[in-house]
This record gives sequence, structure tokens and C-alpha cells, in this order.
Amino acid sequence: MNMSTISNKKMNSVMAIMGIFALALIPDIAMAAPWDSTATKVLEIFTGGMTRTIAIIAVIACGIAAMAGKLSWDWAIKIIVGIVLIFGAAAIVDYVISAASA
Repeated sequence: MNMSTISNKKMNSVMAIMGIFALALIPDIAMAAPWDSTATKVLEIFTGGMTRTIAIIAVIACGIAAMAGKLSWDWAIKIIVGIVLIFGAAAIVDYVISAASA
């Protein structure tokens, strides 16, 4: 690769970035509504009824394993921490945002 090839690749990268920024300034393209609704649907999937049911079944499985004396505590802790992070994610993010803006 010679210097002109490297220079052309850098120039192409710069032009692509400038083009993306220019597109972001166009009001119709800059609106985040399609992405916002998609992100909201993904959030509903992760915190909706089916995920809640799976979490309840996982806790029940931990209880049954504990009654049988077969509970692996690292397994149980991972499940409980995962449930707390999934369902508490919105509260955690709100707390961090409020702490950062104070």
C-alpha cells in the first residue's frame, strides 16, 4: 500500500462520517420516532409478562433445588442477580442519570 492509497482510504472515511452528520441534520431523518418505538418494544419484551413468568419459574426451580438439597449457590445467585438487573434496569438507569445530573 502506498501513501496515496492510505490517503484515499482516510479521505473516504472522513467523507462518509461527514455525510452521516449531514443526514442527521435533515429534520425528517433526524427524528428518532421509529427507533424509539422499536426500542420500547424491545424493552417490553424484556420486562413483559413472559419474561416475568420465566423469572418466577426460575425462582421456583431454585426453591425446589434448595428443598432437595441440590441447590448450587452460585447458580442461585446468578439467577437472582440476573432477575434484579433485568427488572430493575429502568430504576438503575434513572438513579444513575439523576445522580449524574445533580
